[in-house]
Amino acid sequence: MTPLTLTMQAFGPFAGTENIDFTALGTSPLFLINGPTGAGKSSILDAICFALYGQTTGNDRDPTQMRCDQASDTLLTEVTLSFRLRGVDYRVRRVPQQERPKARGEGTTTHSAEAQLWRLTTGGEIDTCLVARKVNDATAELQALIGLNADQFRQVMVLPQGKFRELLIADSAKRESIFSQLFQTQIFQRIEERLRTQANQIVRDVNDHQHRVKGILEASDVESEAALSELLESLMPDQQVANDALAAAKQQRENAQAAERQGQEHQALFDRQTALIEEHRLLLQQQPEVNHAQERLSAHEQTQELAAPFHSLHMAQQASQTTQQEYGQAQASVEKQRTAYHQAQQVLQQAQAHYHQLPERREQVGRLQQALEQFQALNRVEKTLHQAREAWQALDQTVGQQLHQRDTIAQQGEALAAQLKAEQAERNSLAGSEAVLQGRQTLRDQRHTLAGLETQRSVLSEQVAQASSQVASHQQTLERCQQRATEQEMHWHQGQAALLAARLEIHQPCPVCGSCEHPAPAAPDQAAVTQADVKRARMDYEQAQQTLVKAQQLQQRLAQQLSHSDEQSEQLRRTLGEWSSEPLTALDAACQESQRALERHQALVQHIQTQELTLEQRRSEWKALDAQIKSQQPDVEAAQKRCHQLEAQCEQLRASLPEAHSSSEALQAELTRLQGEIQQGETEWQSAQQTAHQVQTALAQADTTLAGSAQRATATSEALTTAQQEWRSALERSVFENDAGFLQARLETSARQALVETVTHFQQELAKLEGQLEASKARLEGLAAPDVKALAERVAVAQAREQTCDETYQRLAARIAQLTNTQQKLKTAHTAQAALEAQYQLWGTLSEVANGRTGHRISLQRFVLGVLLDDVLIQASARLVRMSRGRYQLVRREDPSKGNKASGLELDVADTYTGKNRSVATLSGGESFMAALALALGLSDVVQAYAGGIQLDTLFIDEGFGSLDQDALDQAIAMLSELQMGGRMIGVISHVSELKEQMPVRIDVRASRHGSSVEIKGALL
Repeated sequence: MTPLTLTMQAFGPFAGTENIDFTALGTSPLFLINGPTGAGKSSILDAICFALYGQTTGNDRDPTQMRCDQASDTLLTEVTLSFRLRGVDYRVRRVPQQERPKARGEGTTTHSAEAQLWRLTTGGEIDTCLVARKVNDATAELQALIGLNADQFRQVMVLPQGKFRELLIADSAKRESIFSQLFQTQIFQRIEERLRTQANQIVRDVNDHQHRVKGILEASDVESEAALSELLESLMPDQQVANDALAAAKQQRENAQAAERQGQEHQALFDRQTALIEEHRLLLQQQPEVNHAQERLSAHEQTQELAAPFHSLHMAQQASQTTQQEYGQAQASVEKQRTAYHQAQQVLQQAQAHYHQLPERREQVGRLQQALEQFQALNRVEKTLHQAREAWQALDQTVGQQLHQRDTIAQQGEALAAQLKAEQAERNSLAGSEAVLQGRQTLRDQRHTLAGLETQRSVLSEQVAQASSQVASHQQTLERCQQRATEQEMHWHQGQAALLAARLEIHQPCPVCGSCEHPAPAAPDQAAVTQADVKRARMDYEQAQQTLVKAQQLQQRLAQQLSHSDEQSEQLRRTLGEWSSEPLTALDAACQESQRALERHQALVQHIQTQELTLEQRRSEWKALDAQIKSQQPDVEAAQKRCHQLEAQCEQLRASLPEAHSSSEALQAELTRLQGEIQQGETEWQSAQQTAHQVQTALAQADTTLAGSAQRATATSEALTTAQQEWRSALERSVFENDAGFLQARLETSARQALVETVTHFQQELAKLEGQLEASKARLEGLAAPDVKALAERVAVAQAREQTCDETYQRLAARIAQLTNTQQKLKTAHTAQAALEAQYQLWGTLSEVANGRTGHRISLQRFVLGVLLDDVLIQASARLVRMSRGRYQLVRREDPSKGNKASGLELDVADTYTGKNRSVATLSGGESFMAALALALGLSDVVQAYAGGIQLDTLFIDEGFGSLDQDALDQAIAMLSELQMGGRMIGVISHVSELKEQMPVRIDVRASRHGSSVEIKGALL
């Protein structure tokens, strides 16, 4: 990131607008920011850091405190920074929250913080707006672009006043956070997390399997796998006994069922014989009816000799009857046609008389048509007159409506103008409602934050008290464990002495002191203490010590959180002022009031715009109506004149009409009547002629039909006489006395067929039943009737016994199957658990190593960063050796940190004077500045060398050179010059006068009573 231009307005000590063009300092410049104390040198770095992150370099001052007290009240505090990153130019503008005068009235209003971020073209013009207003969005976008957060930016690209030692003495965790961001090593952290997640998942799976095994045993109602095996062995003999009992019960049930089926079959035979006997008895009851049917069939056979003459007689009777009916119908038709003929002749005479009157009626129709044409002409003129009157009235009505509408529009316009004037006055009074609302919303958010902090403080206070109590408790436990460990060691040593004393022999030298006399040998204690007891006591002591350290760390962390919460609360109270003591409901009510005012203002703005458009529309409508009314006046006068002309024409036509007919409707009715009579007379004459001809033809046809019918009637009568004679002769030769006897004995074909079928069916059924009875008697010979009920009871008893045995067997089989299945599940679970434990041997070990839980507690990412740190230290030590005249080098600490603290990135300084390594915290102020400067420059070199790393092409150093002697100062300036020649921008803030001589390019900051100002010296303009 390379700054291009910086604009500060009413910021820090700068009362006006100050512009710094860094491009005027040259390419990759080494420049000095010089000025008296308090002039605002560090404020330039504050402005850069504030523009990028909304924070100052020292983070001691809140951005809301950066407004210049000497600035004009109307001048807004803001900072604008243009910078270049990876060949792309950007511009960011930030405005902190501040008080400004109200636009109307007295007092001030709160201007909310805002930020804008743009991407620029190569010509410096705005290309794309990346962030329009939101502060958090701008900070997040810039942090993503630069790759550093505010704290990392202050430690890597800016060495603020009094803060240059932070990166130097940072612990492994802080340095890991900075280096991982600079070198983009998050992939190794993700590998650590992936390995840790996999190992934890395997541990959870193992625990799940253990719980599953326990659940499997509980589901089978056994306590252990051994109990499961014992239970299975005890159940196997019981199952075999139950199986044998079930087989015997099953055989007994099958035998009973076979006996029952045989008894049912015998009973069915006896039942069938009884049914056959009953059927035979019922069939014999039909014998008389069958005999009668046979007699009727015999009599019918005797009538077949007379069938031919009987059929001839029947046909002759039907033919004679038919011809007689036809002759009677022909006579009736002739009489009917003669009557119709006489009536048609009369109608023809009447129609002929009417036909001779038609010429006179046609002359009347001609005269009426001429009069009708005169009436029609009058109707056309009257219709035209009516249309003209309607047109005249419509025009006159339209003009009247337009006059009324024009007057209404004029009244509405006057009322609308008055209402618009009042709404404009109200809108102007609410013009500042949006700013008021934003200020109150910001205060409300801060007040909510303050309430949350107050709630959090009470919780933290309780936690701090609990943590303090736990520290005291753990301290007492530690003391008890320490005392216990000491006592155990003493007892163990006494026990060892007693063991040694037990092996002493009289007049033999002691292996400890060499004396041959043993006046007071050590006596053993009642309870001997083993080395394992001593070790266990020591482990308890160490565990208590670790627990105490964790409790103390928790207490310190909670105390720091409580202090930080109190600082935030105090800062918010200062910002809120009197609102900090007001309830939240008061601020909510104020925000709601401002929201209603803003909504009212927005509604008024929109409504006024609509009303102005409406008013202008009303004016246009009034002008259009007035012009239209004036243009329609000639049309109204012309329509009136046309009506008068048509009225005169109607009077002339009425005078020429005949007096006999008062209206065209009556004339038309008379004309229609005469035309109808003429048409009716012609139609009646033609119809009468046609009807007379048709009737005459029909009468001739009826006479012909009557003659033919008389001839056919004579012939059929003679045939009937002949057939009657032949029938009498045949009847006398037969067995029948008369016609009635013949007809009674004769059967129709359907009746004869029914009687034949009845006789045949009876004979067949009788033969069938007699055969079945003979066969049934043969089968039942020697058999006795069985007791079916007793057989069924025996089957029920056998089934019940079989069911009882089956239930016993199934219960044992289900229990054995359940236990066997449980054994299989346990075997599968043990196999899966063994596989998981094998996996954990790999993943768990990798996770422990990658996450720094073994050995020196160096994680994978910290190991990679350690390698990179070694590269940084090589570059940094080369510069530190020069500045310290060969005394110091920066080295990475190899020894692990105490306790469980992560290690691997701590720094020591190698002192060639003593030949020992010591902590960088032991360096003096000047030595610390040299080491921090060397570390920053080395870090810049290594980061630039790694592809894909963050570009550190700018470095600002605020003070620290005053602690160097002349030789070290010369070495530092020489190294900065080398760094500048490598393509980096270096800015130095210092009071050291020698720097002015060595850095001709500088930014001078001048202080005055009216505010500070800046000036570039030695620039390449």
